[in-house]
Amino acid sequence: MDLETVKGIATLAAPFSKIVLETFLVPKFQEFRDQWKRDQNVIDYAFEDKFLDYLTDTYEKNGVLNTIAFKKKKVLLNDVYIPLTLMCEERQDNSTKLEEKKVIDFDESLFSKSNKILITDTAGMGKSTLSKKMLISAIEKNKGVPILIELRRLSKEKDIVDEILEQLNPINEKVNRQFILDLIKRGDFIFFFDGFDEISLTDRTNVTTQIQNFISKAKKNKFILTSRPEEALSSFGDFYKFQIKPLVPEEAYTLIRKYDPEGKVSELLITKINEPRTLESIEEYLTTPLLVSLLFTAFEHKQQIPFKKHIFYRQVYDALFESHDLSKGDSFERDKYSKLGSDEFHRVLRIFGYLCLTQENKIEFTRDELGTIVTKAIVYCPEIKTSSTNFIKDLLITVPIFTKDGIYYKWSHKSLQEYFAAQYIYLDAKENQQEILDHISFHSENSSFLNVIDLYRSIDPTGFENVVVYKLLNEYFTFLNRSYRNFNGKVKLERQQFIYGYHIFLINFPYRPITKENHPREIFNLVRQELPSLKLRMSISAGEQSEDKLSFIKIPVIRKPQQVLIEYLFSLGVDYVYRKVYDTQIPEIDLKLPLKKPIEVTDRKNSVLNKDENFIKTNLLIQYFIGRRSVKLIDINKGEDKLSELKTRIEKKSK
Repeated sequence: MDLETVKGIATLAAPFSKIVLETFLVPKFQEFRDQWKRDQNVIDYAFEDKFLDYLTDTYEKNGVLNTIAFKKKKVLLNDVYIPLTLMCEERQDNSTKLEEKKVIDFDESLFSKSNKILITDTAGMGKSTLSKKMLISAIEKNKGVPILIELRRLSKEKDIVDEILEQLNPINEKVNRQFILDLIKRGDFIFFFDGFDEISLTDRTNVTTQIQNFISKAKKNKFILTSRPEEALSSFGDFYKFQIKPLVPEEAYTLIRKYDPEGKVSELLITKINEPRTLESIEEYLTTPLLVSLLFTAFEHKQQIPFKKHIFYRQVYDALFESHDLSKGDSFERDKYSKLGSDEFHRVLRIFGYLCLTQENKIEFTRDELGTIVTKAIVYCPEIKTSSTNFIKDLLITVPIFTKDGIYYKWSHKSLQEYFAAQYIYLDAKENQQEILDHISFHSENSSFLNVIDLYRSIDPTGFENVVVYKLLNEYFTFLNRSYRNFNGKVKLERQQFIYGYHIFLINFPYRPITKENHPREIFNLVRQELPSLKLRMSISAGEQSEDKLSFIKIPVIRKPQQVLIEYLFSLGVDYVYRKVYDTQIPEIDLKLPLKKPIEVTDRKNSVLNKDENFIKTNLLIQYFIGRRSVKLIDINKGEDKLSELKTRIEKKSK
């Protein structure tokens, strides 16, 4: 982005920021002047000026994108943004209806059901870009005071208010902290909590509690939480949930043309995509803004479309490593500060990417943290001679895989870190390969590692099946043989298929309309109190219209790592996993359970849920709450065939 563009966005930001300040903040400052016994000059200097600077800086910072498709060149967000579509499921009687909203700018109708919304979807769907677009639009349209909180920056030592104060850079943090809290409680703020999935796993419980406590004290504001799908998101059960709809090819083509307005590369790429059988083969690359930008980058470099996911990422890496400075002629190639060749640089990146994965999947660092991890990666390669300082310079300048944001350094996108981690597991882990793959695949938070798992599968599909699919199916059929031995028939299998994939509890919890909004939270807190070892990985079906028919039963559910893998395999189209939808009619169940006492569904013979008169009733409740929208299950016959095939393959390999 040239200097004139920078000046232009700064000029544009100032009047918008001034209007937001005068509309939402100045009146509150006037009210607080007497309360805080401050004179007008102090209010003006300490707070009005600080907030005006903050709003202007925030608009300037978020009004530009630093995307891989443009190498190190920044572009205006409004120049490359294409409206994304949000989807949500609306319950109507016993059916669900899918509603869609195209987000062109800040849309207040998104908050018509709740002032708290959750936006989730998979890697690269554009959640962060969507947050930035809504943020700058909120300033442009004077809809409130937006505050963007990068959740990965929070920890046990640094809470939400600390982050806000850091952004405002106040004069006296001790005094101003309470002033800011009082200001927020008055309302008119829009909080963007971006990247829940990027919080380190060790800090996640603490940060989740921070968010919940902060929201409870600041109820008059609007809140937007974004994340990849995570089990821990179930603790935000009172948020109105949206997903980002995948791009259709025409939207992807629009985005490609924005990357190359002159059309020299974009039109050739679009033509290549539409060649016979190509579109079908690379359709995945056209569904998310990130993959579209990477596809453009890869094609611009070699004018070839890579069909396998790991080759696709390698081609992107090659494009970044070998990029030429066109202003100095096509033959000029930037020297690398590290003096490393492409393969050597790739090797250090593989180790570095894996070390980031083992550090709670961390993607953002201070300079000292980054230097420490890069040094460790270099030490693992004794034949490679370079310094961490020069390697980091390359990451930021000549091989722009990292970006700098104030005092922080981060991967330009989490999926790049995941690619290098997957490459490490395949190429460098050696005798630990199976152990690592097993660990991340069956980890209690394996949804956090799904993209790494998927990239590994692209590199080594046979190895993936021999380790992950074999263990999953072997465990499954062992479970079928050894569980519920005191039961028989179809109803036994129905119960087993659910219990293999989920921890399920039944709780008698009468619905009270007066607490409708917080009803799921009440159940959640009760279950957490009764069953503290289950932590936060839980979703709750609650608030049914005909609860008397269900004996006021609610079902807290925890998706096991095995179910995450089953659903992942279903997304790949394997024939041994299928989708089943159960009858959505509300069953009439007379099940007398103790009040507000969670009871786990297990195969214990003396469980109240396994009495002859209750076994089928419990199955019906499980099917109604979990299976009415569809559940992914392993096909018995096809699963046995696949397991037999894998056993034969593994036995041959071991000989």
